[in-house]
Amino acid sequence: MRSSRWSPDCARNCRVGRLFSRPFGGLGILPILRMNKTARHHSLRQRLLTSMAVGFAIILVSIAVGIWSYARDAANHSYDRLLSGAAFAILERTLVTPTGPSVEIPYSALELIGLAESDRVFYRIFTANGKTLTGSGNLPLPDQYKPSDQPVFFDTHYSGEDVRFLLQGRFLAGAGYGDWVVVQIGQTRIARDAFAREMMINAIALLLLVTAIGLGFVWFGINRALSPLIGIERQLRHREPTDFSPIEITPPREVASLTRSINGLILRHKKSLDNAQAFIADVAHQTRTSLGALQGLLESASRQSDADQQQARIKQAEEQAQRTIRLTNQLLSHAMIIHRADNTPLARKVLIDVVRTAFGDIIRDYLKYDTEFSIESDLAPDEQVFVMLDEIGIREALRNLVDNAIKHGTAPHKIDILVRKSGEKCHLIVDDNGPGIDVGKHASVLERFSSLSTGTGLGLAIVNAVAERHHAELILGQSPTGGLRVEMVFPVVEGGQE
Repeated sequence: MRSSRWSPDCARNCRVGRLFSRPFGGLGILPILRMNKTARHHSLRQRLLTSMAVGFAIILVSIAVGIWSYARDAANHSYDRLLSGAAFAILERTLVTPTGPSVEIPYSALELIGLAESDRVFYRIFTANGKTLTGSGNLPLPDQYKPSDQPVFFDTHYSGEDVRFLLQGRFLAGAGYGDWVVVQIGQTRIARDAFAREMMINAIALLLLVTAIGLGFVWFGINRALSPLIGIERQLRHREPTDFSPIEITPPREVASLTRSINGLILRHKKSLDNAQAFIADVAHQTRTSLGALQGLLESASRQSDADQQQARIKQAEEQAQRTIRLTNQLLSHAMIIHRADNTPLARKVLIDVVRTAFGDIIRDYLKYDTEFSIESDLAPDEQVFVMLDEIGIREALRNLVDNAIKHGTAPHKIDILVRKSGEKCHLIVDDNGPGIDVGKHASVLERFSSLSTGTGLGLAIVNAVAERHHAELILGQSPTGGLRVEMVFPVVEGGQE
């Protein structure tokens, strides 16, 4: 730079190469996650990655704002030091002469300011009363400025550009003179803004690279985290329809409950299928046996030449037909109970209300029999005991108990029903005056097709299935009249009726 290019009344341009001028290249484009709009199922992997990408983007924007603020401050600090150095050098060469203050602009000051060759520089040296000693006299000043030896920086718009100014004073005294001399130097913001932008670009590029690498690790981590689910899906997809073995996998804690639930579902389906197969086999056997016996009686009746013998065989066939009808009804009832246990949820109900409703329907079907019915409760009139119930299941259990009592007892029949509460339990008791059952045979009569006399052997099995369905305890005992007592003990629940 030549000092002759400086003039007191005009600004001059100073051009230097920009710092960090080499452009930063190689910026990659992050892959954009696109969801298939026509897909029915969302991707958990894509959801997780999208969430992480959004989180990274929010963090990236926050950091970018901070970086831009830091870059501007760093650029201002760097170039402000050049202005301060130039002002200090000029003030050092300002002297008091007999004619007043004398200003000599040193070459070092010009060198400092000239480091930013792309910027224009404006200067003014003036006294406290506003007299311009050298430079442009129309440079702007901040409001209420007072000369001081501390540097004052401010930004403003001047000569069609954004300019940053420095004001720094020095009090001169000597030879009968004492006053402040202030140096004002302004520099356009081209170089410092370019420096801040380059710092910003380099930092953002590095952040984008780190983000891309981070998302890659996130994608890898998501795949590793989802690998147990993929293993479960693979085992289930390649499994034979008849394979009900548990899933063999050692899942992490977060997936362990899912694996246990799937294994539990498999075991429940296996149990249901086993029960259905065993039930179908028993039904087929019992139905064939009953129908075979009926056919045999009818064939025997048709071959009888004696009318009395023929009538006897026909009567036996009618009785067998009744047993077959009763067997069919109980089979359907048992199948319905099993089906509802797997598909119908229990509801909160008042037990005594459900029993009265079901018993009222049952009594109408057995009016033709010589039977005395009674229903009692030891609960208070306003006391309501709620139990998780299936009304149809309770009705079928009561119907089979009444049917068994009439089938195996002798007229006149007496059937008593009692509902009572004991602590957190509610008891449903059915007593009859039939022959009863020996204690040693209580367990066997609860099995399907187990009968102590001519019968289907399904009545108490249905009652047992209803008790299991309601998580109730089934107790067989002796009634006060010497017959059978069947007691179901239900857990009491809180809440209102649904």
